[in-house]
Amino acid sequence: MGKKSKANRKKAPVATAEATTMVAATTTATALERGTFPESTFFVKGESLCRKGNYSKATKVYLQGIDNGCVRCMFAYTMKILSDGKTHMDFAELVKNNMNLHLVLPLLLEGAIRGNHEAVLTITGVFSEYCYETADLHHYGHGQPALPLILYWKKIGLKNYAREDRTQKKQKTNELKERHGTKCSVCKKIDSETVTLMKCDGCKFYYYCSKECQTKMWVEGQHAGVCRQLGILQKYHKPFAKKIRTDIAVHRLAPRDIPELQELRHRLGLSRPQTDYQDLLEAVQAQRLESAQLILPRKDGTVQLGSFPRPV
Repeated sequence: MGKKSKANRKKAPVATAEATTMVAATTTATALERGTFPESTFFVKGESLCRKGNYSKATKVYLQGIDNGCVRCMFAYTMKILSDGKTHMDFAELVKNNMNLHLVLPLLLEGAIRGNHEAVLTITGVFSEYCYETADLHHYGHGQPALPLILYWKKIGLKNYAREDRTQKKQKTNELKERHGTKCSVCKKIDSETVTLMKCDGCKFYYYCSKECQTKMWVEGQHAGVCRQLGILQKYHKPFAKKIRTDIAVHRLAPRDIPELQELRHRLGLSRPQTDYQDLLEAVQAQRLESAQLILPRKDGTVQLGSFPRPV
């Protein structure tokens, strides 16, 4: 990814092909175990510029890195937009009332579908903080409208934890599902002899006591978009997640040459041209629309805003 640094151009001690391959494989494996991707020269240069306070030039370098398939550049670029010059803030403060959430979410999704553990953690955090801080029960029908997507990404991220931690997290998820399965997700009626709850066929997480509650959640609660995006991820991401990550992190394939990744980007709407959502960008800029309102997916499961229209 990019030109070699001067240090790498110096003559190195002679090593056998077998030893070189073993060291490279070990380094890559270690990076994968940490949940990170190998550093590119673009990422190293961008980080150096940031330390010097030259954020404008760093942004340009990160974008060059993204064009060359650097996942770490993508996450660094994303976090720069999210923080927008803010420092020493915890995550909740960073997300609350953030005017750039609409720009950050598609970029986090780009990193998450590539297997970047940091992006997976951050996208669940954005969804979670957004739900707890801004969800309107009357409007959404449920206090956590993005919960099925949160649970999907948490499950994807489990592989980066130790076995004991994975077991605990799975147990908490199961307990959460059991609690939600005892009452209507909209009106909170309890499952009983007189009330028979129906499970959503799509997400298999929310329950409804009637068609009226299901319709309220589906339409007013924007569950249609959440449910359909979950379906896209389960069909076009989950079966190919390991391959996509390995192709990028191990085989060092250019993302544009990974058909499964580009198909997924298309299905999620990430590669939509900006002309499709320019009116939304202008509405947020003019403060006619809150950034947080563009977090949940559209009715067809695609993102409200795209990220990069070209293959990246």
